[in-house]
Amino acid sequence: MAAPVLICLTFFNSRNFQMPHLLQTAPVLAGIAAAMILAPDPGAAQSTRDIAASPIRLSDGLVPEAGLNGPLGRAASRMPLAGTAELERTAGTASGAVLPGAPGASASSGSDAEAGSPGREAFGLSTAPYTTARVAVGQLGPSNTKARTPVTSYPYRATGKIYARWGSSWYVCTASLVKKGVLVTAAHCIHEFGNRDAGWADEVIWIPANITQNRNGPYGVWRALRMYVPDPYFDGSDTCTQSGVVCNNDIATIVLQRRNGRFAGNILGWYAYGWNGFSYRASAFLGNTTTVQITQLGYPAAFDRGYQMQRTDAVGWYVEDGDLRNTQIGSAQTGGSSGGPWLANFGTRPNVSAAASLGSASRSNVVVGVTSYGAVQVGFNRQGASFFGQNREFPNRRYGTFGAGNIGRLMQETCNRNKAFC
Repeated sequence: MAAPVLICLTFFNSRNFQMPHLLQTAPVLAGIAAAMILAPDPGAAQSTRDIAASPIRLSDGLVPEAGLNGPLGRAASRMPLAGTAELERTAGTASGAVLPGAPGASASSGSDAEAGSPGREAFGLSTAPYTTARVAVGQLGPSNTKARTPVTSYPYRATGKIYARWGSSWYVCTASLVKKGVLVTAAHCIHEFGNRDAGWADEVIWIPANITQNRNGPYGVWRALRMYVPDPYFDGSDTCTQSGVVCNNDIATIVLQRRNGRFAGNILGWYAYGWNGFSYRASAFLGNTTTVQITQLGYPAAFDRGYQMQRTDAVGWYVEDGDLRNTQIGSAQTGGSSGGPWLANFGTRPNVSAAASLGSASRSNVVVGVTSYGAVQVGFNRQGASFFGQNREFPNRRYGTFGAGNIGRLMQETCNRNKAFC
């Protein structure tokens, strides 16, 4: 049975960055089964890989913290970019019917007419539809409570901006809490693909609900204690379209140091995470393409100078190319959004009466991927994520309560070694 594929945005290291080759993925396969449990080809070699752990233990003094007090500025992106022609191959087919008449819209008082509003479109050059906008209210109402400024409130505040340092160079990413002391992000945000022990970032800090250039943030700075990436990414053997770009296992976890004896999640809250296509569904109304409604959060450097959280809402589609499994969405977000959560059923759960239903697979705030890569062409506006679940490298259906495939094994290793943080 075919499994869904996620595509994530990845950062690059400017010290040895080379322009990635064109993304080579096949068209979305029509008729993908609605059931999302992956059954790998029994004829293929299947050996589950393991998880690599970083040596970072700041509390033990093994890594200097001097960089934390140094200038961070806007820092640089590490996101690898894929060719637009190859990204188009994954678009699939759908009805070409278009309603007659020219489309149009009237102006509103709080969006397009608002001075300095961030750029956004209903679709980019790729024509994949989405909405990308800043997470903020335009004007305060009669109250200045947290509910009126959403970025500092749950569920937004469980997402934050990452600064990662290699030597004296800082890079930016996004990460979110999935346990009280554990972040999920993209592997490329904290490790250089295939560089093994030499690939780890020297220092990583996380600023939840970042809203200004001030790196202290509304909830302060949280430091990485330990980091984990899948072995295939660690040693460079992962299934990718090219070295470190559009890969099966561009995912990672970061264990955060406690601050004043408290876990980050006890202050901020955290998200759930899903695997094997949670909330994905093949629909006859969408040409039998397997799709999922995604809310993407991130700190792209090209929006509001990277200091404001951005939100993208889009329909994601599952892509499969041989052993590669990814998901794509339309999105205007750019470098800096790497590692940001792709959430199903994002928001505050309403109270629903018997006269209505939220439907199936309606658990709230479930991370099903993280941003891993984008397009070379400005304005093409498409991004991708590695699929959370079973794949060639991690074919196991279950790791106890931790889930299946890559995310299940990653969370099992992280939590078994850091029980108090989970």
